[in-house]
Amino acid sequence: MIANRVFVGYPWNPYKNMWETRIADLHKRYPLHFLAIGRETGLPAKQLLTNIMNALDSSSMALFDASTGNANVSLEYGYFRAQRGEDSALLFRDEDAKVPAGQSPIISDLAGAVANHYKLTDNRLKAALEAFSERHAYVRRFVKFCRQRRYRGGTRKFLVRMIRHLDGRDSVLRREFLDDLVHETRKSEAYLEKFLRELHEAGLVTVTRGNKHSSRVHISE
Repeated sequence: MIANRVFVGYPWNPYKNMWETRIADLHKRYPLHFLAIGRETGLPAKQLLTNIMNALDSSSMALFDASTGNANVSLEYGYFRAQRGEDSALLFRDEDAKVPAGQSPIISDLAGAVANHYKLTDNRLKAALEAFSERHAYVRRFVKFCRQRRYRGGTRKFLVRMIRHLDGRDSVLRREFLDDLVHETRKSEAYLEKFLRELHEAGLVTVTRGNKHSSRVHISE
């Protein structure tokens, strides 16, 4: 399991753009990786299922939008809740969603689950996602670290940006991690090494033993 990974399942039509916008905003503010799995052109159904299962199994928590009665979302929700417990999976539902007559917004076995309701025209989903992020164990660890170091504003955003470079990776070579950040941020390697060392000491990322060409960086458990 990757401590800062959050699986997100939703019906692509008509919610894909809305969820992508929400996730992009959260990624700027929180050191969480919100991961949604879509079907790429030409990707076999069997491989898609494998990708989804791997994402679910490696996520610390998950969010599901069951607004239109999407069977895939319902099954993902049921699987994740059975594996991790009810408190690890949050369910959302658009109050204005068009659901076919006689069809539940989620499969009958899970119909009793409590859903967080929202409308596309209000801020309830945004508020719920922000509250979820603030409560997440990894974010609480990150906030504690920033308070102890008195890191605010730009520095905190920069640390989130550093952690963002581990999104979608089990680990990355330390040399590659630093080179990518030097190129993107135009900061010196010494500047980046200082923060990387502090994140490691705080238990937010792990830097394995070895030189820069063999050492690897990954999210701490």
